[in-house]
Amino acid sequence: MRWALLARLVARGAPAPRQPGWEVRVPDKIELATGASGTVAVSIAVDRGLSVSRDADVILDVVPDPGLTVRKKRLGRRDAVDPEADAPRFAIPVRADADGEHTVKLRVRFWVCGGKVCKPIDVRRTATVAVTAPAPAPPDAGVD
Repeated sequence: MRWALLARLVARGAPAPRQPGWEVRVPDKIELATGASGTVAVSIAVDRGLSVSRDADVILDVVPDPGLTVRKKRLGRRDAVDPEADAPRFAIPVRADADGEHTVKLRVRFWVCGGKVCKPIDVRRTATVAVTAPAPAPPDAGVD
């Protein structure tokens, strides 16, 4: 009886467990006015006892949709807000050139280390940038 239950569970498939030890955080959506600049924040979080390897570079590839402009399409650890941190953070400047919803595709590569063992990580994330026309200036009050 137990074997039949186990066989059914295996056949059904169990949900994949969360990758322990690390996470890449990116905002789901940021809002900008046309012509304005903003920042897409990317952070790498690691569990206690782990770190992002300093021997291998952190590589962050940035691919914006048309309608957005970024200064650099590839960033490394030295471009991080806190390059010496165990888990670096990035602030990617983005300029909104056209109205609409645009995406910024990110590919982040780094090595997570704990003790004497390191593991390569290659992850993709997407952030949406909602661009709207700037609000019109209010009419001058009291001008005759």
